[in-house]
Amino acid sequence: MLIRTVLVLLLCLSTAHAQTKKQLEEQRNKLMEQISFTKKQIEAVQQKKSSSLNQLVTLKKQIQVRERLIENYGQEVNITEQQIDNLGMVVESLERDLAKLKAEYARMLQVAYRNRSNYNSILLVLSASDFNQAYLRLRYLQQYNDFRQTQVRLINQTQISLNKRKVQLEDKKKEKEGLLQEEENQKTLLTYESDKTKQLVSNLAQNEKQLRKELQDKESARQRLNKAIEDMIRREIEEARRKEAERLKAQGKKPETPAAGRPKNEEFELTPEARALGNDFAANQGKLPWPVGKGFISATFGEHPHPVLKNVKERNDGVNIRTAQGSAVNAIFRGEVTAVVNIPGMQRAVIIRHGQYLTVYAHLGSVTVNKGDKVTTGQQIGTVYFDDDENKAEVHLQVWKGTTKVDPQGWIARK
Repeated sequence: MLIRTVLVLLLCLSTAHAQTKKQLEEQRNKLMEQISFTKKQIEAVQQKKSSSLNQLVTLKKQIQVRERLIENYGQEVNITEQQIDNLGMVVESLERDLAKLKAEYARMLQVAYRNRSNYNSILLVLSASDFNQAYLRLRYLQQYNDFRQTQVRLINQTQISLNKRKVQLEDKKKEKEGLLQEEENQKTLLTYESDKTKQLVSNLAQNEKQLRKELQDKESARQRLNKAIEDMIRREIEEARRKEAERLKAQGKKPETPAAGRPKNEEFELTPEARALGNDFAANQGKLPWPVGKGFISATFGEHPHPVLKNVKERNDGVNIRTAQGSAVNAIFRGEVTAVVNIPGMQRAVIIRHGQYLTVYAHLGSVTVNKGDKVTTGQQIGTVYFDDDENKAEVHLQVWKGTTKVDPQGWIARK
């Protein structure tokens, strides 16, 4: 009974581990795909330039992914070790149970042998004093024989189960050795990439003048895009106020003057439909699709130290997503195109309104929508711009709540 309880408990643990291992394998496959993608990006950049910020950013991303891959292998090694321990407990329990069954069967045979002259089945039954006693002796002999057969069957079943568990235990030990070897290989590659990153930073630092110019150009492009968005928002607010004032005037009412200190993002005059759309957008926070089918975040939201220049920071009002050349750029939620603009350094940009929210898609090479178009979630709005000099394709995504920029990573689904 004890061994059966132990086996059931360990079976439950094995099932849970199997589910976790499957999740780790799925995660590992995705990480390997990311590493393959970044590796191709690095190789493509190296064909254009010996050293570049683009190469450095991509290499750092590859290091981050590889660190996660090493962590993934470590987690699976821990699970496999637990499975080995569990199987070891099962093997030990089966060995003890098998030894006990064999010992009991041996004692049974010894007793039967010592009393073989007194246990002649026919004589035992025929020597009964009456029919009832003869029937009871016959039943006893049958039960005794059944018990011996049961013991033999249990011994055989336990032996088969023991052999099976031993094979599983050896397989798990080999699996652990393979995982440890893969983990070690990834650590070796990580060390190589880390050394390469240090060398790349050293090479880039020798061209500080060019790096500062690139940073200045990038900051000018950021400010131009920011101004274009703020001007558009201001025009929309003024137009909405004008329409509302006309509506109230037609009803003989005086337009309401906004209270002093009222937050800007509350100055939008939204229709019930637009407010409902904004609420739907907010309800999907963290679940919105990416604007491109494949890629990785190469620059995050906010202010960050420059990867090479010391004591210098750069600002990003959204996230940059590196993707493949020619990739389609899609709307991350349904809404209305409120502007299509050309910004030097940002190329073409599309701004889509979702009630009180805005999404901005910049670094587009081509655009397939126009102002006033209604778009659906996942609908293509253009293609990513390809920088031939840097050999990179990168879309810039922003999310605004009213007049406030928010981190897009908190809105799109995690990969």
